[in-house]
Amino acid sequence: MNIKIKQLKFNYPNFSLEISDLSLTEGRVTTIVGPNGAGKTTLLKCLSGLLTIPPGSVFINGSDLTTLKGGQRAQLISYVPQEMTSIFNYKVLDFVLMGRAAYLPLFSPPGEKDQQLAREALTYIGLNNYAQRSLFELSSGERRLVLIARALAQQAQILFLDEPTTFLDPKNEIEILQLIKKLSLEMKKTIVLTLHNLEVAAAYSERLVFLKKGRVIAWGEPAEIMTESLLAKIYDVSFKIIDWQGHKFLLKGHQE
Repeated sequence: MNIKIKQLKFNYPNFSLEISDLSLTEGRVTTIVGPNGAGKTTLLKCLSGLLTIPPGSVFINGSDLTTLKGGQRAQLISYVPQEMTSIFNYKVLDFVLMGRAAYLPLFSPPGEKDQQLAREALTYIGLNNYAQRSLFELSSGERRLVLIARALAQQAQILFLDEPTTFLDPKNEIEILQLIKKLSLEMKKTIVLTLHNLEVAAAYSERLVFLKKGRVIAWGEPAEIMTESLLAKIYDVSFKIIDWQGHKFLLKGHQE
């Protein structure tokens, strides 16, 4: 699934997002980066259909996002928030089954196929033995995985993930990012996420989109666009980029 943005505008009282032209490629991992308040989450929610956007500003495989009904959109797009907001202590399998809602007639319970897809999703993320555990028993890393499992059960080809590694320890951070990469490679899903860690974003993404004050400043392959001058422009602090064995390491506040 390809995503095309044309003259996208969205306004809050003290903030405006304006994206004139941007294409996100099918089967790739694209990471949106930028300082706090740049509009990363706002852009992600606009692309997910969670915020009201002008007609003709976002296209999914050529179809105007604003013309898609709720069920159609849910079968194409899954939005994975930073953290679970559920106040109910669901069993893990029941929570993952919620991803099947777009495929069920109103008031109809999940069927055998839905149960199978939910279990397959849990198996894929490595939590096949967690089906009957309660959400409140899980660690932050496990909850993030369950959120991704729900998105897999939804069978959407586009995944939007908002800060999927926030507050995770290094081991869980790597596990989540490796899973995201695996989804793009094995399932050919188009994945767009937001991250604060630039080194991680460069290592796990095919494309980076740099935002500042609601505008795209640069976008492209990490090796091509991530420069010291660009980072200084985006973050208003000097950087030194060190390349080591194909990985980029950043020194912030570097002085020559």
